[in-house]
Amino acid sequence: MGPYCLRGLWLLCYNTFMNDRSFFKAIQDGALAGAYLLSGEEEYVKESALAALVERVDVISRDLNLQYLDGGAADDVITACETLPFFSEQRLVVCRFLPQGDEGKRLAEYLPRLPETSLLIFFVRGKADEKLGLVKALRKAERAVDFDPLTPFDAARWVRQQARRLDAPITEEAARFLVSLVGTDVSALHSELAKAAFYAGAGQEVTKEVIAACVTRNVELRVFDMVDYFLAGKAQDGLRAYRRMLDEGESPFRMAALLEGNFRRMAQARACIDQGLGREETLKRLGNTYPMKKAYDGARRYSRAELLANLRRFADVGYLQVSGQQKDAEALERALILCMPK
Repeated sequence: MGPYCLRGLWLLCYNTFMNDRSFFKAIQDGALAGAYLLSGEEEYVKESALAALVERVDVISRDLNLQYLDGGAADDVITACETLPFFSEQRLVVCRFLPQGDEGKRLAEYLPRLPETSLLIFFVRGKADEKLGLVKALRKAERAVDFDPLTPFDAARWVRQQARRLDAPITEEAARFLVSLVGTDVSALHSELAKAAFYAGAGQEVTKEVIAACVTRNVELRVFDMVDYFLAGKAQDGLRAYRRMLDEGESPFRMAALLEGNFRRMAQARACIDQGLGREETLKRLGNTYPMKKAYDGARRYSRAELLANLRRFADVGYLQVSGQQKDAEALERALILCMPK
C-alpha cells in the first residue's frame, strides 16, 4: 500500500470514534487500526478501555506483542511501531507520555505511515494538553477519544449495564436513585453497586430500599445540598445539615476543601459572566459537568469580590485551627454563615 493510500486510511477510517461508547464497540469488533489518543477526566472508564485493548492481545504471545513506553523520544515510539508482531496480525504499543516540541512534530508526521501491523495508543492521565502539536494532529484526524465525566443519564445507563454483569437486576428508577446518592464518578458507582448487589444477595434485585440501606451518599453532593440552603437564605437548615455531617464523623477540613473548590468554580464562572458569556458558552469553556453547572447557578448570586472573599474564608479554616484562633468546626460554621449572598 502506497503512502497516499496510508494517509487516506489515517484521515478517513474510524472518524466517528470520538466518544467512549463507540470506541468500546470498535474494540469489541476488532476494528481499530492506526493511532488513538485516550484522554479525559473519567479515569475508570479510560482504564477499562485500555484493559479491553490489552485483553484482545493473545495471552500466549502478549509479552512479545504488547509494549509500554513511559518515556523517550519519537524514535523509540517509531521503533516500537515498526517491530513486526509475533504470530499475530497486530501488536499493541501503549505510549503513556506525549512527545513535545520537535519530537512531537516528528511523530505527528510519522503517524500517517504507521504500519497496519501496529496499533498505537497514547494514554494520558486527565485531559491532554490541547496546545501540543501531536494532540492537535490526532484531534484533526479525529483520533482523539474523550473520556469525559458521565452525565446523570449516562451514569444511570452504565449502572444498569454493570448490574447485568453482576447478575444484580436493577430498575431504571433504582439506577437513577443510586446516581443521585453517589454522583457520576464511575469508580464510586462501581464500588457502591457491588456493595448493594452483595447486600441484596446473588441474583436478587437491587431495589431502592437496598440502596438506601447500604449506600453511602457522596460527601461532595451532600456539601452541594448544604450550600444550596445558604444560597437560598435558609441558614438554619444549612447549619442543621452541616452539624449532621459533623455528627456522622465528616471532617471539617475535608468539607472546607470541597467548599473552597466550589467557590473557586463559582469565581471562574463569575469571570465568564462578567465577560458577557451566557450559561451555555460558560459551560462549554469550563466544562459541562454537574459541579460546574451548580457553580454557574451560584455565581449569579454574588459579585466577584464576594466570591473571592468566601474563597479565602474556606481556605483559612485550616490556618485558624492550627494557629489556635478558632476550632476548625467553629471556623467553618462562621465561614458558612458569612458565605450567604448579601
